[in-house]
Amino acid sequence: MTPRPRLPPARLVLFAALGVAAASCSSSTGGAGSGTGGSATGGTATGGNAAGGGVPASGGAGPGAGGTTTGGAAGSTGGTPGTGGRAATGGRAGTSGAAGRAGASGGGGRGGAAGAASGGNAGAGGAGSEPFKGVANSPCAARQALKVSWYYNWEQTETEPCSDGSGGLFVPMVWGHTGSEQSSSGITAAVASFVAKHEPYVMGFNEPDNASQSNISVATAISLWPSFLNPAIQVVSPATQANTTGQSWFSSFMDQVNSASLRVDVVGVHWYGWNSGSCESNASTLESYIKGIEKITGDRPIWITEWGCLNDSAPDTATVVSFFKGAVAMFAKHPRIRRYAWYPWSTNNELNNSDGSLTDLGKVFAAEPAYQ
Repeated sequence: MTPRPRLPPARLVLFAALGVAAASCSSSTGGAGSGTGGSATGGTATGGNAAGGGVPASGGAGPGAGGTTTGGAAGSTGGTPGTGGRAATGGRAGTSGAAGRAGASGGGGRGGAAGAASGGNAGAGGAGSEPFKGVANSPCAARQALKVSWYYNWEQTETEPCSDGSGGLFVPMVWGHTGSEQSSSGITAAVASFVAKHEPYVMGFNEPDNASQSNISVATAISLWPSFLNPAIQVVSPATQANTTGQSWFSSFMDQVNSASLRVDVVGVHWYGWNSGSCESNASTLESYIKGIEKITGDRPIWITEWGCLNDSAPDTATVVSFFKGAVAMFAKHPRIRRYAWYPWSTNNELNNSDGSLTDLGKVFAAEPAYQ
């Protein structure tokens, strides 16, 4: 049976220096996923006008079980890229249990193997360790090779478990699809199902500021937010685009969360380089954006759940490798950054070759610590 295709998150626009001005332009959407065993091919962008950087296109929808995805071709110069579709599916990421939220002997339940969680099992990362390095949707074998400690796939359930329990801890997301994911009862039921499976976290709406993604107003998001707040699970905020539209949405959302004393346990962040030079070797443009997030009232932990280098910011693999190294080094200066998940479905951002072997970037990625 062919699963219902779901759109992956849009690529975000971040302009050089402050990364805040996004020009209006057209975008393209990649092709839909194939049926079982098939492959999905990202759509080719048609070169929409991109003055000042342009809004990138969203990628193809996910493939059927066991399928593969192929990145779409970029649009004409200045246009919007049709970037890669979602990764091949094939099952859930099996783990040895969700990370404990308050392990009895596992260092506060931060993913330690020792100590059962409050309502959950201890994680696979060893006593006192917290999952840190992750990836946005990769099949089991790729996650194993990359030595990640966590991952997600923009869905409520895992789609490719590793039979030996490796491959990283899975984090579910309520993406914000129309229907049950935009109803209080549907969200309440989904979150209850995560709690029943001892999941310690749930991620909120995906790019609600973006018309091509969940496209949810701040008012609607605030009205639905109490449905996430099951006391047995921690909640990650919606993650928006990093352009002015996204920043405005997120600022308004967090202001209302704080004024209404609603709970947000973790701040979710998306960021992509776009213009030439915005993926520097010291990651200064990304750091500037992070510093802005750190100013939000609440002093919450930060998860960077999508990031990478797109368009003119990624002229070659060497540039992206240098940026990645610099970014991870920069994260060490910002202790509130607790997790990151690289987005590998774009040119020069790939972590695995088509045969599953590691790219040059993948080798550097795999060598970074999986736990914090």
